[in-house]
Parts: sequence; C-alpha cells; structure tokens
Amino acid sequence: MMKKIISTFAITASLLLSTQANAVIIDASTIIPDENILLNFNGLDWVYAGPIGTGEWGEGNIEAPEYRASEGWRYATETEWAMRPDWTDFIIGNAIINPESSFGDHSLYRFAAEYWSNFNHIDLSDASMGLITNGFDIGSLEDAWETWYVRDSRASTPVPESSSIILLSLGLLGLVYSRRVKNNK
Repeated sequence: MMKKIISTFAITASLLLSTQANAVIIDASTIIPDENILLNFNGLDWVYAGPIGTGEWGEGNIEAPEYRASEGWRYATETEWAMRPDWTDFIIGNAIINPESSFGDHSLYRFAAEYWSNFNHIDLSDASMGLITNGFDIGSLEDAWETWYVRDSRASTPVPESSSIILLSLGLLGLVYSRRVKNNK
C-alpha cells in the first residue's frame, strides 16, 4: 500500500514539475487581452510582465518590451515610474488577494506573464514589498524582482451613443427649418 502511495505521489509530482517546466511563451503575434492590462493609469497602460527581471534567468524567461513593440510596450522612465500604480491597482473588482504567495488567477488579478515569459504566475509577495523593476534601469534585474512595462494609453475617445447623434441631427434640422421660415417672411 505504501509503495502505491509513493508511486502515485512521484507521478503526480513529476507531472506538476514537467507542466511548469514546459510552460511556453505566447507568441508576440497574439495581442495581450485588455483584461490582463491595467489600462489608463495616469495616462499609461501598465502590464505586469512576470516574476523576475528581464532576462534574469536567461533567454525566454522574461522578454524585453521590444518583444511586443507592435503593441507599444516599453520601459518606464523615472518620471513615469514615480507615478506607477500600486500592486493592489491590478486587482480585478473587489477580490480579496493574499500577497503572500505566487498568483496565477487571471479572473482576480491583471497580469500577463504568459505573454512575456515561460512563467504562468507572478509573485505578489515581491510586488507588495515594492520589489518591482521596469526591466531596465530601475530596480534589480538579479534578485527576482517583478517586472512591469508601460505604453502610452490606448484609451479611446468615447463614441457618442446613437440617441445623442439623433438629437443633434434633429436640432440642426430645426435650426435650418427656422432659418428658412424666417427668410421666407
């Protein structure tokens, strides 16, 4: 019986380890969903890219922002970094998040580790202690600090709803009609 339990444990452990070790980065041609990004925070979009510094453990672990340059991602400047969000700003809704461990639930927290690295989690304990790098020249690239990148916000101007357009059109038609009536008198 004990031999069967140990065998089951060994198989389960090897499957878990192989799954983590074989995680692959999502190709740069796949755009990061808005749900995984902190949009328009102080005029910038922020992405929580992963649990270590850029290139810290070798190629493929955390890519530089140029990997997704087509989406506009880049390193934050010192001025932008001074206005960065807090780790709690990435929480979705009113979720209660414990920062004491790694985190991998996209329905409760905004992060995009899979789009930048071969990781599928982030370490909120590091972020909650302020161990965050811009991936270039702010923070540590050698002590497993979390990486955040920025881009200029892509928040668009809201499109007026159809009722507003109809009211504006009716107002213009009324103005044209009243001018014609006035000119015909």
